[in-house]
This record gives sequence, C-alpha cells and structure tokens, in this order.
Amino acid sequence: MDKTVNMLPTNYRIPRRATQLATLLVIALIPALGVFQIDWALASFHIMGHQIWWSNFAFIFGLAVVLTILPVITYTTVGAVWCGWACPQNLLAEWANNLTYKFLGKRADVRVDGKGAIIAAAKNKALNWLVLGAIFLGAAMVLALVPVLFFYTPHEVWSFVTFGSNNTSGYIQFPYLFSVLLIFIDIAAVRYFMCDYACLYRMGQKMFKTRNALHVSYDASRSADCAKCNYCATLCITDIQPTSIKMHDNCFECGECIDACNQLHERTGTPGLLSFKLGEHQEKSTRQKILAIVFTRFNWLMGSFLLLGAAMMVWGIYTQPPIAPPVPIEQQLKEREITRACSNQCVEQQALCKSGRIADCYRASACKCACFLRQDPGNAASSEWRQCVEHYTAEAGALRTPP
Repeated sequence: MDKTVNMLPTNYRIPRRATQLATLLVIALIPALGVFQIDWALASFHIMGHQIWWSNFAFIFGLAVVLTILPVITYTTVGAVWCGWACPQNLLAEWANNLTYKFLGKRADVRVDGKGAIIAAAKNKALNWLVLGAIFLGAAMVLALVPVLFFYTPHEVWSFVTFGSNNTSGYIQFPYLFSVLLIFIDIAAVRYFMCDYACLYRMGQKMFKTRNALHVSYDASRSADCAKCNYCATLCITDIQPTSIKMHDNCFECGECIDACNQLHERTGTPGLLSFKLGEHQEKSTRQKILAIVFTRFNWLMGSFLLLGAAMMVWGIYTQPPIAPPVPIEQQLKEREITRACSNQCVEQQALCKSGRIADCYRASACKCACFLRQDPGNAASSEWRQCVEHYTAEAGALRTPP
C-alpha cells in the first residue's frame, strides 16, 4: 500500500504558481535591468546597452523568424503549457476569479463572457464590491509600471512614482494611466475572454494543436473508478470537462484537474484517472520520460530556422554601428550661440559667396572655422577647425578671383 502511494504524482499547483510568479518577475526585470527596451522617438531598440535601429535588417528579420518559429515549436511539443504555467494573463485571471469567489460568492461570475452577473445574495453588498474593486485597482496600478518600463528608464519611472522633478514625468503620466485602465478592465471583467478570443498565441496554438503534444489524458479503462464525482470539472479553471477533452477545447494544461483526481484517489492508494501524456497510446509516463519524448519529437528543421533567426539577431547587434553619446543640453545651447555669433561675424564673406565668387566661399568657410576656434578653443573638434582654416585659406589663395 505504502509503495503505491509513493508512486502517486506530486501536486502541480505549487510548482505552477512558482513558475507563473517567476515569469512575471522576469518580464518586469527585463526592462528594469536594461535588457530590452523600446525607443519610439528614435525608432530603435535598446538591448543590453546597444541601440538597434529598426532599419537593422539582420536583427529585425532574425527577430521575426524567432517570434514565428518559437511558438510553433511550443505548440507541437509542450502544447498549451505556456498558457497554464507561465502566462501572466492566466495568472491574473485565476487570481481575480479566486478573489471574486471570496467576496461575491463561491459561484460568482462577473466576466464579460459569462452567463451574466452571478452574485451570492448574502455577499451582494457595497462594501464587498468596494474592497474587491480597490484590490483590483491597486494591482492594476502596480502592474501598469511594467509596460511603462519598456519605454522609459527606471530612473524616469521612479521619479514619476515618487513625484520627483523630472522633465519626462508629464509624458509618462498618460501611458501609465492608460495602462492602469486596460489592466483594471482586464482583471475585473475580461480575464479568460482575452485568452479565448484576442490572444494571438492561443489562436496559433489552436491551429497547430496536435494530440502528439503534451496534453491531459483520461484513463477510460478505469472509468468504473471515476464514480462521476465531477470534482475535476469543478476545479477546472476554463470550465471544461477534463474526462472528455475535445481537440479544440480551451485546456491550458494547468494540471488542476489532475491534482483534484489524485487527491480523491489518494485515500485508496491508487493513482488518479487523469495525467499528462504525449501521444494517443502512450502509457502513463514519468516527468523524465515526458522530457525525453519531447526532445525526440523536436522538429529539427524548425529548430534550425530558430537558431538561424537567433544568429541573425546576434549578428545584427554585433554589426550595429556604435551610437554617439547624447550631447548635454548645456553644450547644445552653447554650440547654437557660437554658431549664431560666427554667422554674424562672417556675414560679409557669406554675402560675397552668394554672388558666385568661389574664393569668397572658401574665405567664408575659413572665417567660420576661425571663429569657432576663437570662441571654444577647448572643444574636441578644435584640431579639425584649425585644419579647416588652413585648408580653405590655401584654397582661396590659390584661386584667381575676377576683378
């Protein structure tokens, strides 16, 4: 008896929650640590200190290949595991559902794709609604910082959060509030509707779904042990019947139904009737066997294209010309003032140049360079200005201007 119990599958909820939270943390750290950011103003990406222009063909093409191939490989090997084990949308939807059940009743449903508002009469109180809404709003205000970090530096975002003096705080305000609104609506009402009808990943997953990928399987040969308790369907986060999952049912492969069935059968020391499987006729497999089968079924042609795309991205980053550091605003103002002053000092030579005298054009250029040199002798370009004076003075002297 004890030996059989020890063979029962472990609980999936704890590792799944840990994976979901870790994924959300990684997504937040990617922009916060400068691993990847987007600069709309300069039409470029910032990747690990490198500025990659959107015109960088090698990087953009490689990125397109990776974003196309990687989901297809995932569809055909581990199925919807990303949805159930890592996707932040699914994590938030589950969390919102659990809070709704707590404040509005065990069978409460306020989703846009539900059967209408279902609220327990005993909990349909203003206080419950206010507390639930406040929690959702607080979560939205925190989570909205993550998309903002992809477009602004952590220093700018921190200054905005702490109401510090920052020139960009006003620009952050609108995208932040817009993100708060979208996330609040998503948590409060949208939830799994996003997964079913608006998620491109889920749409692709339905197109490429195969029974050879990892999926929840029901042992129909032991149907007599099931007793039709329906406990697995009660705990299903997408409201499907785990004992008869159809090919295109919205199963996230979360494992909640497997845990539910195992918990009921644990008392008798027998395994549950639900398990993760690869293929149609495979016997119950350990996690090690599942990983081995995924590896053997990996599409190496698709994998080759994935590696090619990744290599093109690396090549694009490596060959991107270095970007000159931004010029401080004080230096920009100083250079504008010097340019204005030198234009006034050389106005006579410029006027003669406009009359068609080439020698005077050379003299006008030499005049400006000499003026720059006098106004800012310590500038890094002072040697170039000196060469400019010598070169154009010599060119002007070599020409014979008409009387």
